[in-house]
This record gives sequence, structure tokens and C-alpha cells, in this order.
Amino acid sequence: MKLLLVRLSALGDLVHCLGAAEALARARPDLEMHFLVQSEFADLLQGLEYIHNVIPHQRRPALRGYLRTGRRLRQLAPEIAVDLQGNWKSAGLLRLSGAPRRIGAPPTERRERSSSWLLNEFSAKSERAHPYKQAQAMLGLLSPNLPALPPRLQASEAEIAGEAAALVGIGIDPNRAFRILVASDASDPRAWPASAMQREAQDSAMPLVYLRGPAESSWEMEDGSRILTHAPGELRRLVALAILVARVGGEVLGPDRGATHVLAAGGAETLVFCGPQDPRLTAPPFAMALRAQQAPDCVPCRKRVCQHPEGPVCMNFSRAEAELLGQVK
Repeated sequence: MKLLLVRLSALGDLVHCLGAAEALARARPDLEMHFLVQSEFADLLQGLEYIHNVIPHQRRPALRGYLRTGRRLRQLAPEIAVDLQGNWKSAGLLRLSGAPRRIGAPPTERRERSSSWLLNEFSAKSERAHPYKQAQAMLGLLSPNLPALPPRLQASEAEIAGEAAALVGIGIDPNRAFRILVASDASDPRAWPASAMQREAQDSAMPLVYLRGPAESSWEMEDGSRILTHAPGELRRLVALAILVARVGGEVLGPDRGATHVLAAGGAETLVFCGPQDPRLTAPPFAMALRAQQAPDCVPCRKRVCQHPEGPVCMNFSRAEAELLGQVK
């Protein structure tokens, strides 16, 4: 029986859904699982043996790409389709697939409530509106009492060796424990400020690596810092890096953003620095969440532009200045 799962974006939210998808695959081996994602995230799902096929959705040109994906889904002819996204675009793709059974979250938990009109079956309200919990609730309609599995990503030994070589190139021994500090675009209120990262670096007993992604191409740190740069289209490197960190007993410290989520799903011990977000709704499942001891009254807010007169002070803290909120479950 063909099952279509639709989660187009964002990077972290896509990762959140994988634990429930794997749990369902174990419980229902009769289901042939097809996963529809935006093309820039398709590589992330390589090596996941429970996924039969990954279908990349090309966003540009918008209408033509949408209709092209719709035709491909119609040819697939799934018996069941699940909208893990919760908006008009994803619900419309379920409808275009022709699936007789179209499942989604209840209207109150959807990003665009009226899009529920295109679906014909809904999960019960989840414990909380975290994509991980919502995916469990929706996929639980296909197999009740699914176990709570952490999201899991895989990399090949060749990919891991390639990332190990990149670490050696910046002076890091990949066979000894090291720490990753995840940089982010300073214009994002969820970003971990460079000043706080520097304070964190001063307390580090392990060798330290600053990870810079495509959105941080102009991000710099003081001279002598070891900076590992991942370019656009190199998501597979992020997974390989996570597995390396996990193998040597290292750790990842980063903001509640996509790269940190991928590193956590690769098995790395992860500490997530939460400022404007509520970790119960956004942080990686099974990671440890931190918040500033002196957090302002306006958190959580989840606003795209910080309204605090001094800027996003809620993110300006190191681990020594943090309150441990516990493991995200």
C-alpha cells in the first residue's frame, strides 16, 4: 500500500517528523513510504532505509513546479496521503495526488486552518503543537500507540571520511572529542551572538569548531578561530559531521535553528540555546534546552523582528549563564 508523506519545509520541521515516520515504518511494513519535500532538502533523507522514495518538489517556477509535482503524485497514485505541513500548498498536493484517504492535523493546529477543507480525516489534538508531536498524532491513525523514536539521519562512511578530512584541514583531530558552536545570521533574532559564543569558548576544555553555513558566509570570528564552512547544497556534510561528533563523545551547542536540529538528528549530544522560541514547540526532540537565567519578560515571542529596545538580549548568554530547561520530549 502506497503512503505519501508531505513535509515540504522548513529544515528543522522536516527533521522533527522523521521519528514518527520510522516508528510507523517499523509497525507497518506493508506500507510503501514516499516522502515529498522541497528539492533543497531531498538529500537529507538519503540512507533512510524505511523510506521507499524521496520526491523532490521544485518551487520555481511556482505554478508550473506545483502542477508538475501534482502530476507526478497522480502517477504515483497513493492510497493514503498525510499532510505533515498544514497549509494550502501541502493540502492541495494531497488533493492532486488523488489519494482517497487524506490525513492532516485538526484545523486548530494547522498553519492555514481553512486548508482543512481539502482533507477528509484528522488526528486528535496533539499533546502540544510541536511538529514532532503532531506527526506522531497523524501517523498514529495508521498504527495506534507508536513509540516515541528520536529523529535519525544517516551518512555513508565515505561522507564521514570526507568530513573528517575537512576537520583535519582546519587543525581538528576528528578522532578526539571536540565541540561544535553553530553560528547563525545576526539579523535573525534566534541567532546566538558572537559575543556569547566567545564567552562560551573561554570555558571550553575541548577543541572548538565554529560551524558556518550558507547563510553565514560573511560571518567572522576573532583571528585564530577554527571555522568550518558548509556551502549551499552540502546538507550531507552536516549529517556526517554530527555522526563524527557522536562517535568521539563531543557535543554541539547552537541556537534553535535548522542546522542544530540536523546535528541532533545525526546523534550528536546537543545543547539548544532558546531565546525567543518556546522549546516545547520548536526545539529538537530529545535534545537539552537552555534559556538565559536573566531572560526578559517578553520571551517566548517567536517574532521575526525583535521588539526589545536592546535587541535580542534573550540569546546573549553562554552555558554558564543559562538555566537548564531539561530534555525536550
